Formats: sequence, structure tokens, C-alpha cells
Amino acid sequence: MSETEYAIGRHCGVTFAGLKVASLVNLHRGEGEVIRRLARGFRRKGFSFVCLRTEKERQVLYIYNEEELRRLLFSAEVRAFLEGYGYHYETAAEAVTQLRDRMEGEFPHEIGVFLGYPLCDVRGFIADPCGCLYCGAWKVYRDVTGARRTFERYKRCSACICRHMQNGRSLAEIFRISD
Repeated sequence: MSETEYAIGRHCGVTFAGLKVASLVNLHRGEGEVIRRLARGFRRKGFSFVCLRTEKERQVLYIYNEEELRRLLFSAEVRAFLEGYGYHYETAAEAVTQLRDRMEGEFPHEIGVFLGYPLCDVRGFIADPCGCLYCGAWKVYRDVTGARRTFERYKRCSACICRHMQNGRSLAEIFRISD
């Protein structure tokens, strides 16, 4: 298994497993065929792979469940929040394109919404990046108990996927996709 496939499994497996709407992974450039092969296989399961940012040696890949992201982005509260940041979209893919366009400089703080973080925590981070109550997969500003449970589920899921990969199983085998 390539380093790229392992990194995608480690960082995005929770998304493939249905625990998270989307994930980011920072990859070395140069293994485009591995990414294209995985993207084709996971596309049949409703996932999209989008390169949000490319630098000299690295690229940031955003992997999302299309239906879950659509449901999230079209909720009234999230849509109103994103409109406040200049997002105007008719499809989830349009919103992702606008996010990609904003990735030129610093990471836009609203990216947390696209990763499925609770809106109250995204707002909290924007208002006070250092004032969180707890830090795990994201900075938590309200429901620490619920966030800790979520972080533990992510950790257990990721560890299970990594064990399978270390034992020689590919992501295609783990998630039953065809290459």
C-alpha cells in the first residue's frame, strides 16, 4: 500500500465509515494515480475527492460524502451562516468550489462547517480562537461531553482502519469498493 493510500485511510476513514461528513488530508504531490483510483471507487459510494490547495510539494485533499454535505449545507442555519461569508450556491459542489477559491491564502475559518464541526464551535473559533473549552478533532466551545464522545469514536474507528491497513488490507477491501 502506498503512503498516500495509508494517509487517506488514516485521515479520511472516519468519513468513509459514515462518522463524519468530510475530511481533509495533506498529501505529497506525485501519487495522482492512487488518488484517481480511490476517487473512482469511492465515487460509486457517494464520495467526492476535491483538491482544495496545491503547493510545491504538497496538496490538500477534501473528501466528502455528497449527500451528507448537501444535507448540511442546505440546513437553514448553516446556509445563513455561509451566506454571511459570501457563499451563494445551488449545489453542494458549487459551495465546495467557492471554498476552494477561498483557499488561496489562509484557511478560511468557515471550513469547519464543511468538515461537519458543530456550527456553535465554528462560530466560537471565529470569535475567540484561544477561548475554547476543549481541543480534539476541532476546538470545542459548547458541548464538551458530546465532543469527547465523538472524538473517541473517531479515534477508535481510525485505529481500526489503520490496523486493517497495517495487516495488508487496502481501502478498497476495507470499504468494499471496486477499483
